[in-house]
Amino acid sequence: MTHLHILRTWHQHGWLRAVDLSLAEYLLDKLGADAEAIAFLAALTSHQLGHGHPCLDLASLASEADALLQLPPENASFESRHQCLTATQALAQLPSDWSQVLPTSIAVNQPNSPLVLSDEKRLYLRRYYHYEQAIKQDLNQRCATQPELEVSQLRKTLDALFGNAEQLSWQRLACAMAVRSGFTIITGGPGTGKTYTVVRLLATLQHHRSGSKPLRIRLAAPTGKAAARMTSSIEGELGNLPEQFQVTLQQTMPNRQAVTLHRLLGSQSHSREFKHNRRNPLLADVVIVDEASMVDIEMMAALTGALAPHTQLILLGDKDQLASVEAGAVLGQLCEQAEQGHYAPELADWLADSHALPQLPEQYCDSNGAARWPYLQHTVMLHESRRFNAEQGIGKLAHEVNTQQTEWLVDWLSDAKRIAAENPDFANIHTLELTHASQKPLRVLVQEGYQPLLEVLQRGPEGAVEQWGEQLLAQLERFQLLAAVRSGDWGVEHLNKLITQWLFGEQVSADKWFVGRPVMVTQNDYSVDLRNGDIGLAVRIGPAEPIRVLFRGANGELRWLLPSRLAHIETAFAMTIHKSQGSEFNHTVVVMPDHDSPILTKELLYTGITRASEHCTLVFKQRELVLRATERRIRRSGGLT
Repeated sequence: MTHLHILRTWHQHGWLRAVDLSLAEYLLDKLGADAEAIAFLAALTSHQLGHGHPCLDLASLASEADALLQLPPENASFESRHQCLTATQALAQLPSDWSQVLPTSIAVNQPNSPLVLSDEKRLYLRRYYHYEQAIKQDLNQRCATQPELEVSQLRKTLDALFGNAEQLSWQRLACAMAVRSGFTIITGGPGTGKTYTVVRLLATLQHHRSGSKPLRIRLAAPTGKAAARMTSSIEGELGNLPEQFQVTLQQTMPNRQAVTLHRLLGSQSHSREFKHNRRNPLLADVVIVDEASMVDIEMMAALTGALAPHTQLILLGDKDQLASVEAGAVLGQLCEQAEQGHYAPELADWLADSHALPQLPEQYCDSNGAARWPYLQHTVMLHESRRFNAEQGIGKLAHEVNTQQTEWLVDWLSDAKRIAAENPDFANIHTLELTHASQKPLRVLVQEGYQPLLEVLQRGPEGAVEQWGEQLLAQLERFQLLAAVRSGDWGVEHLNKLITQWLFGEQVSADKWFVGRPVMVTQNDYSVDLRNGDIGLAVRIGPAEPIRVLFRGANGELRWLLPSRLAHIETAFAMTIHKSQGSEFNHTVVVMPDHDSPILTKELLYTGITRASEHCTLVFKQRELVLRATERRIRRSGGLT
């Protein structure tokens, strides 16, 4: 059996994408039948790209091919498992020296060759190798850049913003580190004070700006919703600054509107290129990107490539959340082991000598930190959550999942009501164990959750249309179902059909327009200035009025669009956990599927749980799947660190 036949069989059974097979067929056509091993490995590299890995790790391929490639997939049918070879079996049919063939092929490591083999034995499609190298080169240069700031009075500034440095303050540490470098990462879970910190960081940078010119500051996020939340959070936190810093920032930063990364860089229709690039860099002194865990490797390369050499780049995000939907786990790689610090002695000494911070505790120092963990010398992880207590309710549930502890989870999954009755601190986390997604307990929960929104809809604007619109959008953020998967009885598509019937009756179709239909934009649509992930609500302002879809615009204003202007939307009573990133809801209902899958990971579960601000309900058919997801974590290949 030839390896091309193996690839075609995998494709026929849905194990491999058409684009993966096409790459192998193209290389065989160009290189001849003798290059079958090269073509096979190229197809596997493309396959990994489709699973979020920018490269194929050859060392892992040799030792654990099935697990690395997820071939066979965990949801593969009995028939396909019978007819298809596993990855390990297919690999065994390659020549024994297959790893030695790569460096000698004209398809590898040649000018304009489609494949690149790195020194670390990772195989890349050329474009993604260049993305990774461009990011590394840019960040290394920024890490070595000393901003033009006056730091002689740093302690005085930090004391004014944070109080005297009598004990370790991670927020204060972040501000101090940003003063000495062109690149800074601030990571931490929900409520750990990322916005609190970044506003004070901006005040610090502006206060120590050399000369009289104000800093040109740009704020951005991957999605429209994340950008809107960033704008609102920064605007709200600005008022908590000491007056002298508050006035300065308000004067020097009149535009505090965050935009999407696509808008920041200047998207161009029908092109992967952006308006701003190395030839035409952004006019900015500081660029701050929120929800950076959602930024894929291609977008990060475009961002770093669009910044002038002097521009400071500051990334905010939760390293423990899901990585981007597209290839790469940029923030996760850069922040690996951030909770342990690994700060070099020279950084600790600088912080003490500049009076920015007392001596760092020994547990966060590492004599080899600068060499082994270069990016961590520019990274601060915020440890203490002001929103969640790690021993109570949502905070406890999130902490147990994130740290992959299952002992408490087993007890809670078995009897959450008893635990809540014994301890009120756990009254805001709930379970629903069901045999079918259509059962009454979930229907009642959904009807009660959406009732306040329906009441505002039925009441109508009563003359104050803008006020009514604000109330509707506020209600839309109070209750949300988040599903782990799209298809199946427990997936987004089926749940949206069920919820539509539960709320509006069987005569209403989930994929048609009706008043009360929440929708999500699924692709950037520049003709109407909407971005992937934006949420809207179908409403009728008056009896004689047509249905319009209410969105919040990029500048915070309300927009009322006709449905005919929306090309890429889907009903969003339920959305995938991936799509919920950058959002927050008062009550989040996390729905697990009825079968195991590689996508069920602790990052997925943690992300879903932490979208909740007041209540979280976990819906599942099998407790065991929740525990398996907690024990499984995402490991994306890559060479950023």
